[in-house]
Amino acid sequence: MALSGFQSISLTLFGWLGRLLTRDSYRLKRQLLKARIPMLPDCYVAVSAMQVLLTFLGGAALTVAWLGFGVPFLEQQTAPDGALFTVSPTVQYGLPLLLVIILPLLVALVQWLAPGIAVGQRTHDMDRKLPFAASYVAAMAAANATPSLIFKSLARNESIYGEISKDAAWIFHSIEFMGRDLVTTLKEGVDRSPSERFAEFLQGIVGTLTSGGNLKLYFLNRSEYYAQANRVHVKSVIQQMALFAEAYVVMAVALPIFAMIIAVITFWVSGSGMVLEEIHLYGMVFVMFPMIQIFFCYIFLSLSNEVAID
Repeated sequence: MALSGFQSISLTLFGWLGRLLTRDSYRLKRQLLKARIPMLPDCYVAVSAMQVLLTFLGGAALTVAWLGFGVPFLEQQTAPDGALFTVSPTVQYGLPLLLVIILPLLVALVQWLAPGIAVGQRTHDMDRKLPFAASYVAAMAAANATPSLIFKSLARNESIYGEISKDAAWIFHSIEFMGRDLVTTLKEGVDRSPSERFAEFLQGIVGTLTSGGNLKLYFLNRSEYYAQANRVHVKSVIQQMALFAEAYVVMAVALPIFAMIIAVITFWVSGSGMVLEEIHLYGMVFVMFPMIQIFFCYIFLSLSNEVAID
């Protein structure tokens, strides 16, 4: 694959660093392959180093502008009481620290974690949509479609099958346009797949083809197996959602009402027991209650994504 201009410049400047750090980095190579990031390990490290350098230079330029022009300009201004405006040392030197050191380190951290995060996202998407893709493949096989036609049809339905469609497109492209045989392509597809379940599915196709088995029967059995496993998983998720729903009723509905009632009753009985100042009410209404709502929204959204197909 041809390199972009930015990648070529990065390799020219930091190719030595990439080769040094990835000399024995089989793990990074596997992660980039499974994440579908079209770069070799040394190129990825070089591009990451270039991004860190550009972030550092940009932060250094902003720091020079801040210390050379921003701070003197602010200190020439006058406050409403007539006193000269002063920039605290925390702000004066904290901002350069953020721009020159912390921000480049954050960029480096993001680049280091990005392949693993991409692999995790692809794995989750494949595992979630595999039961539906397996049912589709079984239906295609029952109609006497060839493996090549099955993978072509899967590739055309990326909006439904997501990352599985992308791997299916690669398999179809390798067979039809690169002239490679199906078994070799599927074996490489097993290595490229981030999902162990999808890799197992492809490996089963290889085993069935090499042993002369009935591919149509294999697809049917796998479809029934994944459908049953998906039903068990959905039932488990629904039980978790029911548990969190009960917790939501207690924490987000009953607890706030109970707290307000106790506060009012305590004040009535003692006259000066629990005094709720205005800031306390604002804290409960605009901070505590919304945080509880956001927490449970995140929980329910995460659980619903476990069983939904886009």
